[in-house]
Amino acid sequence: MESCRGDSSSGKEVKEESFVQIRYICRRIMTGMKIIVDRKYRSLESYVEQLPVTFNTGELVYAARNVLRRFCWDGTIVVVKKYKIPILLNRFVYGRFRKSKARRSFEYARILNEKGFRTPQPVAYIEERCCRLLSDSYLVTLNEDFPEMMRRFHTDESLTDEGKMILRAFAAYTRDLHEAGILHQDYSPGNIAFKVEDGRVEFSLFDINRMHFGRISKKMCLRNFCRLTPSVAVLSYLVGEYARIRGWNVEESVCEAVSEQAKFFSRSARRSSRKQSLWTIKSRFIGR
Repeated sequence: MESCRGDSSSGKEVKEESFVQIRYICRRIMTGMKIIVDRKYRSLESYVEQLPVTFNTGELVYAARNVLRRFCWDGTIVVVKKYKIPILLNRFVYGRFRKSKARRSFEYARILNEKGFRTPQPVAYIEERCCRLLSDSYLVTLNEDFPEMMRRFHTDESLTDEGKMILRAFAAYTRDLHEAGILHQDYSPGNIAFKVEDGRVEFSLFDINRMHFGRISKKMCLRNFCRLTPSVAVLSYLVGEYARIRGWNVEESVCEAVSEQAKFFSRSARRSSRKQSLWTIKSRFIGR
């Protein structure tokens, strides 16, 4: 576990902490808040409880649809993911019938770790509800040091000797996932990190709120590779290695995976084109 040095408290910090406590109490009264903390990290519970009012004070790691911030709590480095508030219909569904993305990620991380697959250790999750509709939600995990992402294999040029070594390790890793009945349903290059130490490659999964646990067909296995890279050469090498270690026909497996890849990136291009067209129309309309 990584650690960091805690700062000493000053009079000003004590006043700020008291103000945060007041804001937290007011917010908890006004919203229905559910807080679940893993028993191994109960010492961090007071920090977790204050997250809805302290979130913006953390070090910004990533900001897009969701926002990630890094904190140092009592010598422990954590990363907090704040999920975008869903559209109204989904707020109703998540508020009453379906588990939130934060809760699913927390529970799935426990399952993956129990099965021996790396993903950031889950610390806690928070759900805020207003009128029984899901509002803000947060996932807290330990910080992990995995310096590289599978985005490295975006082009044919990544098929170097080292690149092939990593892809062979990744094929074996994916085989282990699938044979354990685990299917990451957003198995994309930004959700898979890795590090190479002493010739050994380790992988860690991120953004795990969409997972399938159970029986996985051959077709599901091969379709699972379609998002990883737009490079046909990279995908062919990767799936060829995967099929070989599974005892499947290599040529047929590669052909099916490349077909799924073409469908996925074609759909993605059409979606991007539609979004661009809508944005152009909107810009012209607003500009009038």
